[in-house]
Formats: sequence, C-alpha cells, structure tokens
Amino acid sequence: MAAPSAKIKMFHIPILQRVLSYLQPISLRQSASDVSGNLELLLYHNRFQLFTEGAFYSNGDHYFPAVAVAKCLGDFLPAITSVLVLGAGLGSIVNVMHSRGYNPRYTLVEKDKTVLKWALEILGEGDSPELDPVCDDAESFMAQNERPYDLVFVDVFKGRRVPEFVTTPLFLRQCRNSLSPGGRLALNYIEIDQHKWANAQRVVAGIFPGCQLVSKDDNRVLISSGVMASPRDRAARL
Repeated sequence: MAAPSAKIKMFHIPILQRVLSYLQPISLRQSASDVSGNLELLLYHNRFQLFTEGAFYSNGDHYFPAVAVAKCLGDFLPAITSVLVLGAGLGSIVNVMHSRGYNPRYTLVEKDKTVLKWALEILGEGDSPELDPVCDDAESFMAQNERPYDLVFVDVFKGRRVPEFVTTPLFLRQCRNSLSPGGRLALNYIEIDQHKWANAQRVVAGIFPGCQLVSKDDNRVLISSGVMASPRDRAARL
C-alpha cells in the first residue's frame, strides 16, 4: 500500500526527556504488532531506537549499517538522488545521509504499519527530505517494482534473522534490475549461522561481483560496485 510523498510533524519530546536520555533510555511509545510482536520506541543519547522481541533496530545517525554504507560510498554520495530502503525501520539511513549534507528522495518500504508510522513522525521533524512511504512486504514490492534507484538498501529482518528470500537469486536480480545505471546495492546481514552466511555471500557475489564487506560484531554489510543491469535482465524482470 503506497502513500503520497509525506511530511508529518514529529510528536513533541520535552527538553528534559532529551537531556535525561543521555543518562538512561527513555521509553516514548509501546505497541503490540501483528507483524513484529511487542514494539518499543526509545530515546537514548537523543537518538531514536526501536526494540522488538529479541532485536534492536535503528540508532539515528549512529546506526552502523547505514554509517558503513555512507562511508564506503564516499564520492558516490553526491550522485545519489533516489534511495530505496527495504525494511525501513525508523529510517536511520535518512538521518545518516542528512548528517553528511545529502537529502535524496527516499522510498521507505516497511511491512509493519506501526513502525512506518513512527518512522514518518521522526523523519518529519524540521527540514526533512522527500519521503515516499510504502506499507508492504519487501519481497512483494520488489516483484512488481519498475522504478530505478541510485541506491537500494536492503535491511530486512525478522528478529535477528534475515528472511530466506533476501539472499535468493530471484530477489537479488530484482534488486539489480531496480538500480539506475551505476547504482549501488547495500545489504545488511547478521551472521548467526556461518554456513548460511557463506552461502549468502556466494549467491550475492554471483549477482553482484566484487562487493565490499564491512563488519562489526555480528553485522555484515555487503556493498556493491556500480552496476549496469543488462537490457535482457530488465526485460525479463526476474
């Protein structure tokens, strides 16, 4: 379900709460979700954090996967005018890019409507970029997407597990076919099972040769070089 470009005024957070957040996490919202289970929105060190059952998502402009992408892309950042975020969470990549002076247009795809609503409230503060929110499953969205993007950021999780579809050739080819000429893919993965991770690397390398790997703790972020999808691939829409 798509919505028009959105700018939503952020809910008010008292100055005292922002100050106290440097000492301890401040709970701002709680909700029960059919998609994600119990959700809690926190403010810690004046950055928004999202907790679900067994997992932690987003950390404002300190969110490691988004920071890794921005650092690795370096000189390519000024050329990015459109970003597709699959698994939007609280939209930390928007914060990271904004902190570096870049404000491309974002399509935020998030299956959980509560998480998407919170993200829009947070990102709607101040001089926010153009946001196209889409409440949909990333797999379903990519199966029908025809719009090209300069950057596709895949950050899809169920708890701490990456859904199987994310590292299938079909889905990865759909991501490649959704890149504009010279566009980049960034895929966030959490290594829990070494065998699955090794297989995921092999499959990604088959579609995106020469990916750069950035690691921190269990996080593994694969970032492609500039990709030009072939006309045959685009026509096939595999």
